[in-house]
Amino acid sequence: MRTPLHSRFLVTAALAGLVMVVPAAPAHAEILVTQTRTDGAVFGGATYLVDFNGGAAGGTQFTFETAGPNRRVIIMFNAECAHQGVTTNYVDIDILVDPAGPSAEAAIAPSNGDNAFCSGNGTTTGGDTFLLDGWTSVATVATVMLPQAGTHTVRIRLDSRSSVTRLDDMSLVVFR
Repeated sequence: MRTPLHSRFLVTAALAGLVMVVPAAPAHAEILVTQTRTDGAVFGGATYLVDFNGGAAGGTQFTFETAGPNRRVIIMFNAECAHQGVTTNYVDIDILVDPAGPSAEAAIAPSNGDNAFCSGNGTTTGGDTFLLDGWTSVATVATVMLPQAGTHTVRIRLDSRSSVTRLDDMSLVVFR
């Protein structure tokens, strides 16, 4: 004789077997932009556009396409970062997107604040030429909904809040 508990067990087992038989749809991301720079770049205490081409022209702005309206993209920027000085000195990285259509270029959240990408930690590094401090390997990730289909641009802006900052081993990836 089957009890209600036994019947419930059989139904649960049958459902679990069904879940195991139905294959999951594979997830994938479409990569829209990839850029890397493996040699170091030194910045003074000002605002700069990060250049992925080093001394060659054309490495500060990259374009990508979306086929339809209201498409969300994810943008990742990472780099090895060192910064001169005390703990109040830091580097602010903004991911700038100029969407297709009438909207103007803007820094996208959460990169649009005074987020510290890296900072000094108050110690010096001895014989280092620039007395760089606080070596880290960090990333900032932002998402944006693009309201209109078309060609969009992305740039990385660095605001160095001290006299010397160094970025190295950088990459930029845009995907959806």
